Amino acid sequence: MRRRLIAIFTLLAGVYFFCEFFLPKTIIVGKSAFEFGKYTKEVFDVVRVIFVMSFGLGVINILRVYGYQIVRRRPGWLNAAALILSLFITAIAGLWSEFGANDSVKSFFNDFLFGGLMNNLSSAMFSLLAFYMASAAYRSFRVHNLEAALMMAAALAIMLGQIPLGYWLSADAPQVRNWLMTWISTPAFRGIAFGAMVAGLAMAVRMWLSLEKTSGGGEA
Repeated sequence: MRRRLIAIFTLLAGVYFFCEFFLPKTIIVGKSAFEFGKYTKEVFDVVRVIFVMSFGLGVINILRVYGYQIVRRRPGWLNAAALILSLFITAIAGLWSEFGANDSVKSFFNDFLFGGLMNNLSSAMFSLLAFYMASAAYRSFRVHNLEAALMMAAALAIMLGQIPLGYWLSADAPQVRNWLMTWISTPAFRGIAFGAMVAGLAMAVRMWLSLEKTSGGGEA
C-alpha cells in the first residue's frame, strides 16, 4: 500500500510540473479562462517543506549510523566521531552567525571554518586526486594500439600548445591546440554530455512512472 501511494503521488507531481512548464499561464476555453499555475507558489512551499524534512531525516540517519559505529567502537569510529563533531560545530556556528549578534562568532565561522579549514582541506583533497589522475593518465597513455597513440599525440599537442616551450618549438603550436580543442574535444564532450542528459531523462521518466525497483523504499 505504501509503495502504491508513493507511486501515485510521484506520478501526480510529475504530471503537474510537466503541465505547469509546457502549458501557457492562462488557458482560455470558450468564454472562460483557467489559470493553471494559480497555486504554483503554494505547491513550491510544500516542496520546500518536504525538502527540509528530507534534509532533517538525512541528519538523523547520519547520527544513527555513525553514532552506532562510535558506541560499538567499530573500525573507523574515530572518523565517524570527527564527522559528527564537525557536523555539530558547523551547525551551531552557522546558526549563531546567522541569528546571533556576535561578530566574533561570525568571524570564526567565515574565516576559520570556511576560509582557514574547509578551503585548505578541499585543496589538499584535490591535490591528492591530482596524483591519482596523473597515475591514471600514465596508464592510459601507454601506446598499445592506434587509439592510445592518437590519445597520446593529442595530449602532447595540447600540452605543448599551452606552455611557452611549445611556442618556442613551433609558432603554430597554439593554433594546433586551439583547433584540437575547438573541433575535436568540444564536439566529443558535447556528445558525451548529450548522451548523459538522455540517460538522465530516461532515469527521470522511470522514476516518474515508478519503474525503478527502489522507488518505493524497497524492491519490487
